[in-house]
Amino acid sequence: MIHTFDTDDACRYGQEESVIIQNFRFWIGHNRANRMHQHDGRTWTYNSIQAFTELFPYWTRKQISRIVNSLIDSRDIGHR
Repeated sequence: MIHTFDTDDACRYGQEESVIIQNFRFWIGHNRANRMHQHDGRTWTYNSIQAFTELFPYWTRKQISRIVNSLIDSRDIGHR
């Protein structure tokens, strides 16, 4: 599997966070195009930490939790 990231996101949030952001953007775009998971004018995606460990086998569950919590703490990832 190929994982990519945006270098601007990496500079702003960190390299690990930027990989997760790219995954979110992919699935949000996919859901938007298919008119799925739309609520209150926003398009959503979701995944469990366990599912992320399968998508990103080079990170542990603890690492993924830290990365996701880092993004939650930043609160502005979808608003650039």
